[in-house]
Parts: sequence; C-alpha cells; structure tokens
Amino acid sequence: MLSITKGQRIFYGVICAAALLVAVLGLFSPEYLASIFTWMVLPPLHARFVGAIYLFGAVFMAGCLLAKTQVEVRGAVQMIGIWTGMLFIISLLNLSAFDFKLLPVWIWFASYLIYPLIAIWMTVRQPKLLQADSLPGASLPTWSKGFLLIQGLVLSLLAVLLFFLPTFMSTVWPWKVTPALAQMYAGPLLSYGLGSLFFSRQDKWLGIRAIVPGMFAFTAGTIIVSFIHINLFSFTELADLFWFGWFGIATVILGVLTVRVMQVRA
Repeated sequence: MLSITKGQRIFYGVICAAALLVAVLGLFSPEYLASIFTWMVLPPLHARFVGAIYLFGAVFMAGCLLAKTQVEVRGAVQMIGIWTGMLFIISLLNLSAFDFKLLPVWIWFASYLIYPLIAIWMTVRQPKLLQADSLPGASLPTWSKGFLLIQGLVLSLLAVLLFFLPTFMSTVWPWKVTPALAQMYAGPLLSYGLGSLFFSRQDKWLGIRAIVPGMFAFTAGTIIVSFIHINLFSFTELADLFWFGWFGIATVILGVLTVRVMQVRA
C-alpha cells in the first residue's frame, strides 16, 4: 500500500494548526474571534458553532497525520479543497462585506485561495491519492456505513441549500442568522457531507479511523454550544427539534464508532 507523502503531511499539519486556532478561539473566546472576523456578524453562538466546525477539521487533520497509508486518508486532500475553495467563492459573492483596509481580510483571501490551489495541484500531480486499495482488519458493519451514507446525504443537501438559497435558509435556521453567514456555512458543511459519503465506501474499521473522531468532535461540540445558548432556541419550531434530534443521535452513534476505531491497530 502507498504511504502518505511528506508533502501531504506538511499540508495536513498546516491545515490542522490553522483549524485548531479558529476552533479554540471560537469555542473559548467567541468575542475575540468575532473581533477578528470584522466583516461578519458573529454573536457568541455563531462563533462557537464555527469553532465546532473547525474542531472537526483540526481533529480530522490530526487523524490524517497519524495515518500511515493513502487508503486511510483517501479523499482528505479533496475535502480540504472543497472546504476552502467554497469559502473563497462565497467570499467573492459577498465582496461588499469585506473591508480590504484590514490585514485579516487579506490573510483570509490569501489562505482560501492558496489552500484549494494546493489541493488541486496534489490531486492532479498525485492521482494515486484516490487509488482504491484494501486494508487489513475487521470489516465495517453495515449499519455504520449506512449511518455515514445518511449523514453525508443530509449534510450535503443542507450545504447545497445554504449555498443556493441563503436568504430562505436564514429564515428557517434554528437561530437568527444573516444570509451571508448562512451561505458561509455551506463550504465546511459540504466538505463534511461529501467526506461522510466518501468514507461510507470504506470497508474496514481502519478506513474510517482518521475521520470519525473529528466527526464526533463536531457533533458533540455543536450539542454543547447549543445547550450553552439554549435560550436562543424555541422548541416549538420544527427546525429546533430537528437540530437537537439530529446532532444528539449523531453524537451517540459517532461516539460509539470513535470508541471502536480507537481500538483498531494498523
């Protein structure tokens, strides 16, 4: 089996560090993260939800760094490209929200242009990154692959709606959100959803070891920050019930999967 290249490990390490910074600031210092993102309105719940999303990215990249073979991280580079490339496109669609006199804005655009270009370059130059291969160990049960498939379909559909219908989605979102911010969620959620679909095709426990802990971190983090700001939800609305129901069930299932994959040996 092909080993992970040095270039990949450097790329994963840079993305991991960047995602971890946003995750820590969003979860533990939401006001400071909001002050950095001066072009977006980020009240504490928004900032903490962004932190939970980026916590997925950081833990996933850490899992990729610990992996040994290409088949364990197959699709990771492409997920980075989708996440960052979508955010770059969405930023271009909302240029009026940015103040280019501010340094963080230039860092934002530079980062979300460079990262997807690197992902594209790696995919083109190293086509074997997507090569099918077999892994040793126990096979995944059907229910786990089924959950990843359903999760992928749900989150991918949500991301598509957020991208193409941000104004409508801002009216049905569980808490008050602007159309621009709703659209910004589309990039990370599409990456998460397509990643779930991609990894649902893996046949062995070792094949999902890199990504499942990150997914658990995201869903558990989302439930925690939602309870912290429980006063912003109205449980008389279907969107709120779906929000807590979906993330609650997903956290339990992903928690079980995380415990199991942590016991897997390469």
